[in-house]
Amino acid sequence: MMRHWNRRLRWAIGLTLAGVFAGAVSLARPASDHWSNFARDAQHTARSQLATGAQPLNRVIWSTPVDLDPQFSDGELQIHYGSPLITAANTVIVPVKTGATGGFRVDARSAADGSLIWSLPTDYLLPPHGWTPVFGPVLTTLPQPRVYFPGPGGTVYFRKQPDSVCSNSHSCQGQLAFYGLKKYHRYQSAYDASVQIDTPLTADPKGNIYFGFTVD
Repeated sequence: MMRHWNRRLRWAIGLTLAGVFAGAVSLARPASDHWSNFARDAQHTARSQLATGAQPLNRVIWSTPVDLDPQFSDGELQIHYGSPLITAANTVIVPVKTGATGGFRVDARSAADGSLIWSLPTDYLLPPHGWTPVFGPVLTTLPQPRVYFPGPGGTVYFRKQPDSVCSNSHSCQGQLAFYGLKKYHRYQSAYDASVQIDTPLTADPKGNIYFGFTVD
């Protein structure tokens, strides 16, 4: 099942990912080369539009863990990590697993030096799984820049102004439910127990937000 909201996107990327760490090179990318989704675009092609001009990836400027409690099984990590994203202003949005079997947050860091700009937790609950599925946020830019990321009960959180600190959390963040927030708040425990987002969030070129979900 898929649901969407109408938002738009435009930004750029310069990033490496190794093991359970995300590292960034400080690159100025044209805004026409989007990397706002898991695997770059709504089709998950993982291919940049830029044929030339990329810097060689020969050094790590900074790194940050994407898993604070990795669980190895026979030397392997049985998990699919979310894709770090980068805004047009060169802010790196990093999805972070915080616990052994769950728990997630979203960090925004400066691509220049890795300094933390803001961090938001989520009470998102994983669906039934073997390999841990992706916790995947997505970026859009219209009608205003936003980061969307999964919440509980099939809801989606958003954070406005992804490139800056927000002094008033009530004015710069919120929550959406495709079946209506009033219904979610009325039957929250039932929705949290029964509905889980089970795919990365993604957005099409018009800014519509899509995701898959399971219902028990």
